[in-house]
Amino acid sequence: MGMGYQGKDRANDIQVRYVVKTSGDRWFIPYNNNKTTATQVADCNTLCGVTTDDSDCGSELVAS
Repeated sequence: MGMGYQGKDRANDIQVRYVVKTSGDRWFIPYNNNKTTATQVADCNTLCGVTTDDSDCGSELVAS
């Protein structure tokens, strides 16, 4: 059986920075206009996944 997307168990030192215009903006599409922006960001974080020690892999970087 093939393995699909695995959002867990990445190396502990991995970190992906998503550049956003304003703090709190969602990191990437897909999004749902019926959800709050905070929920959209939480969804992006879930898709990004965690490391083996359960640290978040993704974070925002506000463009200046």
